Amino acid sequence: MINLRRWPVHPAPIPGEALSSWLRRVAVRYDANLGDLVSDLGFAPGEPKDLDTFPPTGFARELAQRTGVDVHRIQRMSLSGWAPWLIDQTEPDAEAFTTYTRQFSVLLPAGRRRPREISEWLAWLPSRQALRACPLCIATSMPPYPYQLLWLLSLTLSCPAHGCLLEPRAKAASYFSDWERKPPTPRPVSVTALAMDSRTWQAMTTGSVDLPRRQVHAGIWFRLIRTIIDELGATLSECRTTAGRLIKCFWKEAGYPQRLGPRSWQPHEGYPLDVQLRTLEVTATAIHLLERKVLIGQGTDAALFLPDDATSGEQAGQ
Repeated sequence: MINLRRWPVHPAPIPGEALSSWLRRVAVRYDANLGDLVSDLGFAPGEPKDLDTFPPTGFARELAQRTGVDVHRIQRMSLSGWAPWLIDQTEPDAEAFTTYTRQFSVLLPAGRRRPREISEWLAWLPSRQALRACPLCIATSMPPYPYQLLWLLSLTLSCPAHGCLLEPRAKAASYFSDWERKPPTPRPVSVTALAMDSRTWQAMTTGSVDLPRRQVHAGIWFRLIRTIIDELGATLSECRTTAGRLIKCFWKEAGYPQRLGPRSWQPHEGYPLDVQLRTLEVTATAIHLLERKVLIGQGTDAALFLPDDATSGEQAGQ
């Protein structure tokens, strides 16, 4: 039976692509714009960023009927489709921050960080637009250039496929004409950051991550990273004496003699982009040091990052 509502031509979405990116590429095939396609689906056109975060209810289902692409794959092209893995819920909850960031403890002892109530907070979604992009992904693709959902979030530093840093963008996500005229020179990413981002990509594409001792669910990985970020930014009252010295050591090993950032506490997603990137860099360094037992975390879940030989050594000593 022929589906008369099916769009006859539509390029396949690429792994990790944002929903608005894919729809723009579909629209070009019909000499239309993004708003035209949204209207044809029976929805009121809004901001493209809304499609990448919280598209209207039923949007993915209608789009699946028009394209034949699996509805679950379409849902994963928006942030809301990653609940409860990448985010806990799609509705604002003042207790969401504490729920997400206090489930685990890695660098600091469990219970050291105090609960916080933050309205309108969502994990990894920056409070101000902070688009970045991989210059090599753009250079090796054709207009309209596809862009990744991860490029819109405060979660990664690099492109694991090309081993280079993501470059900040002041333009809209769909606009790369300035890079056509003057493409940025790709900058290599550190081994530690690439290792962390490769695991994040593994989580996004396979649903699990390989840690030294065992494989963990993607949702655990995202929360472990967010926990370390929060611990690295803990207030002085939350990391006194030994714990405070340990946190300073992680920053120093990453090349920052002092903990950098605004004096007043904010969640990671609320800081300026440069502070977010530095914190991600230190997070990658912390994971690297934990896995090589250069520094030992004081949290209950720090053992997840210990190498396999630590388990063998513990068993031999029993």
